[in-house]
Order: sequence, then structure tokens, then C-alpha cells
Amino acid sequence: MNSRFLIVFLIFLLSGCSFFGEEKTETILLLYTNDEHGHIYENDGWYKGVALYEMWEEEAENCKNCSIVKISGGDSYTGTAVSTFFRGASMAETMGLLGYKVSALGNHDFDFGKTALADNSRLAKMPYISSNLVSKDMKTVLEPYFVHYAGNTKMLFVATITEETKRITTAEVFMESLLTNPAAPVSRAIAKEKAPVNIVIAHESYKDAEKWVENLRQKPLVVFTGHDHKEAVEQIKGVFFVQNAGYLKSYAKVMIEKKGENSKVVKAEIVPLKREISLKSKGSLEVKKTLDKYLVQLEKTAGAKLIFADKPLDTPVLQKLFVCSMLESFPDYDAALSNPGGFRDSIKAGDVKKSDILSIFPFDNFIVAATIKGEDLIYNISLSENAYCLKNIEKIDAEKTYRVVTTDFIYKGGDGYRFTDSQGVTTTVSWRAPLEKFLLESSRSGKNLTGAYEELLKSDKK
Repeated sequence: MNSRFLIVFLIFLLSGCSFFGEEKTETILLLYTNDEHGHIYENDGWYKGVALYEMWEEEAENCKNCSIVKISGGDSYTGTAVSTFFRGASMAETMGLLGYKVSALGNHDFDFGKTALADNSRLAKMPYISSNLVSKDMKTVLEPYFVHYAGNTKMLFVATITEETKRITTAEVFMESLLTNPAAPVSRAIAKEKAPVNIVIAHESYKDAEKWVENLRQKPLVVFTGHDHKEAVEQIKGVFFVQNAGYLKSYAKVMIEKKGENSKVVKAEIVPLKREISLKSKGSLEVKKTLDKYLVQLEKTAGAKLIFADKPLDTPVLQKLFVCSMLESFPDYDAALSNPGGFRDSIKAGDVKKSDILSIFPFDNFIVAATIKGEDLIYNISLSENAYCLKNIEKIDAEKTYRVVTTDFIYKGGDGYRFTDSQGVTTTVSWRAPLEKFLLESSRSGKNLTGAYEELLKSDKK
């Protein structure tokens, strides 16, 4: 009889019940980053991957009775040289060491192709999910949602991706897929799984996500967002919208308490990432060792010096330098164009290496030589900020046809650029090649970066 009583008592405890009619409160801590873009290490020596690991170790120590779940909002890889050069493998391995459980699919996560994403998913030891991306051959690397048990609590993570993806990508897998309004697939997942805690990971700004989340019959507890690289912690009609600025400058922490079938957010905040690392734990040392392995290999293969920068270049100057060096490589053409969104880093004072150029221009774009109507050239320049260069053109004639060099991303209509009735040929020249060539030749002629830039602008380019 006593043993039977003990068994019943244990069942009550394990199920979260007590003889006093109260149910056990479970605490879940969600740790979240978005738009990491490979920023596990910065060129100034900031080991961001190590810093994040140590800060999350501290979070675990301070929340001993918590179930901790680490998640990403997508766009994990394309960005820094140490990530892009290895097609995301260095970032994926680091995310695996940090213990991420799941990630939404971002619009840049297919930049290296479907096979690379599948490989990175295995390295990171986490699935990528997206519910509103419809593709007949996508299920080998992608599921619509992810179910996870935090302690005894069933959690549903359902992800969505921005509907503008097709306008801002050259990844074939996106171009061949259908993007639907997120509300319907999210609603279906929530209704099907009947989880007491529902979390949406939307790879879009919280303002865009808010538009369709408000129409859901059953609201999620938290919607993690991103994509526009802005920090936000907003509670809107009972739903918490949370996102980081990206590039691993910070992380979000959301604490949830669940009692019975009732769940609530008790804390939601953005935590800035520390610069200092202590390397006191075995795991922290392992993360640094992994990063150093990739950094050594990067230096061997892409560490060649191109030129010395006597001072940093601000973004407008860098934009002009890039497009004018492109035009320099195609002397028979009238103009060169690029998009401001393609510039992902800056040039700092000191030696400028091939790896620095890779960090600035991480995408695998190629140069397109094309003709363009004057009216389209005028329109495209209006989108380009300072990223355009003209040769021997005082005023653009809207009725005239011009010869232009640009990138295949822009030529295909990326970021809304127009090439109406244009004829273009995609070359085998990487969009990084003209700038690398110009900087190296300028250095060999005895110029520093400022001198090279001034010499370039002495020509007829404006």
C-alpha cells in the first residue's frame, strides 16, 4: 500500500500537480539573435562568437531552474569574410557550439545554394524552418515549423519569410518558389499542434509582421522578427514583438512563465554584446579554437595586402571608389552602377586585404555589360546614392542609349532597378575583381588609398 501511494505521489509531482490543487510553474528562457550575417569575429579582434557563448553561459547560471532555448531569425551566413569565404561553414559550426535549436529561413540563407544550406544545417545541429515558402523540392532541407519540449512544456516554433524576398534575391531556389501570405500557414500550424506556447519567428520587420499577426484567430505569445536590422521590443495587443539590430551586436532574452495552460511573458529585453572574453570555461575555449582554425586558413588564402589605407573611407567615398574602379576596367563604357545595399562593411585605416574586400562585398555577383535607355539610367541613379560613375557625360539624355556595367543582381531587377528593353551580357568577372585590381596596381605605383582615390577621380568620371 505504501509503495502504491509513493508511485501516485511521484506521478503527481512529475505532472506538475500537487495535493493542494496548484500546478507547478515552469520557466522558459528564450535567447534570440537575428541577421547574424557571419559576424562571429570582427577585424578589430572582437571574438563575438566567444562573447555570446560566455554571456549565454552566464544567463544559464543565473536561471538555474529555467529551460533555455536558443533560436535565430535567419540570415546567418553571408557577410564577413570568415563566414562568406567558407560558404557559411564557420558560422554554422559556431552556432552548433552555442547550442541553437532552430532558425527561421532568411532571404540570404540560400546564397550559397541548397546543398550548402543543408550542410550548414547539419553543422549547426539545427533545422531551418519556413511555413510560407512553397516549393516542390524544398522539403529535403526545410520544414514549415518545429516542435520542441522545454521541460514538460510543448512549444511550437513556426517561421515565415518576408514576401519581398523575390525582389531582393538572386537565389534560384527562391525565384522558383511561391511565397504566400504568412497568416494561413501559421494559423494551420497553431491549430494542428495545439501547443500551450506558440512562438513565431518571422524574417521581416515587426511592423510588417504586425499587419498579419493581428488577423490570427489564435495569437502567438511572442513574435521574433528581424530583416531590417532595427532593435525593437514592443507589446502590441497582447503579443510581444522582439528583434535585434543584427550583426551580433546584441541578443534578445525573453522569459516565459507557464502554469497549467496559462503562459505569460515576464521579461523581454535586448542585451548588448560584451567585447571582453574570459575563456574560463571549456566550451568558451572550444569556440575560440574553432574560430581561430578558420581565421588562420582565411589569412593563408585571402590575407594578401592590396593597399595601405592612411585613413578610413566613409560610405559615400567607398561607393564612388567601387563603381569608378569598375568603370576603369571597362573603358569603352559610359557608366557604372551598384546598389547601396550591396555594401556590407567599410574600409578601416591600415592594410587593406583581399579578405576586407570580401567582407564589404560578400555576395557572389558578376559584372554585366549592358545597354540602357537614358530614362532608366536616370531612374537607377536615383536609387544608387553615391554608387554610380559616369564618363564624359555632362547631362543624361533620356532618349539616348548608354553602355553600362553593373552587377547581375541589379540587372535582374534586384532592389527595384530598371533595365527596360536592355541588352546585357553576364561576364565571368566577379564584381570584386576591378576594385581589387585597381587597389593593387595603385599600391605598386607607390600610392596609398587616398592618393589612389584622388587619382581615379581626376579622370572624366563624375
